[in-house]
Amino acid sequence: MFNKLKEALGLGGARSPAGLNKSAAHSGLAGPASKVSEWAGLQGLAFSQRADGRGSYQVDGKIGDKLWRLEQGAPSRDFIKGSELRARAELGVREDVAVMIMSRQLKNTLDKRAFELYTDSLQTIADPRLPEEMRWLSIYEEVGWESLGSPFLNNYAILADTRDNAMLWITQAFADSLMAWPNLDPKSPKIMMLLRGKAYLRMQYIDGDQATLEHATTVFTMACEQALSHLDNKA
Repeated sequence: MFNKLKEALGLGGARSPAGLNKSAAHSGLAGPASKVSEWAGLQGLAFSQRADGRGSYQVDGKIGDKLWRLEQGAPSRDFIKGSELRARAELGVREDVAVMIMSRQLKNTLDKRAFELYTDSLQTIADPRLPEEMRWLSIYEEVGWESLGSPFLNNYAILADTRDNAMLWITQAFADSLMAWPNLDPKSPKIMMLLRGKAYLRMQYIDGDQATLEHATTVFTMACEQALSHLDNKA
């Protein structure tokens, strides 16, 4: 099913952004990066290593004329342990739409942290120094709908400006893909956002887990495709 989806989204045989395709003949790579480079080349994606001395890398692709980038590297949030996958795409969809999908366990952890911060130091969770994810918990209401099913709602929380916008973005196929991680517990830290016309992914990752990397790419590109189809400025 997901192989067909990749083909539909242009991940199988699509041409890479001009000047970026280094993956097919990349030299000097070892370990997980070598496997990712080979996979990226077969998918028509652009692979490159990042100059951080830690073996981090990035993969670039396109959906239509929209560029997206997925990076592997050190965590940028303290609630992610080990390694992190993060992705971003400037989609140019409606900037008034704000939707976040967050692992339920992570939401519970951040809720507790926000409460302790407020009661212990009399700070508010609107403090701009706090991670954006914590500020979202104070700004947006959790939404959800029965058709997503109990397993999904037990594993994920959806926060949004309106339920209608969330329902336009999160189709049943999208929700199903978020429950189909090949090696990861759906409860592990994962966040997907649609904010200011851009799509984002941030998640905990085990280096060398190729199946999870490929599924993360599928999930993220599906998220981008859904946003472009249902939340475009022209809609």
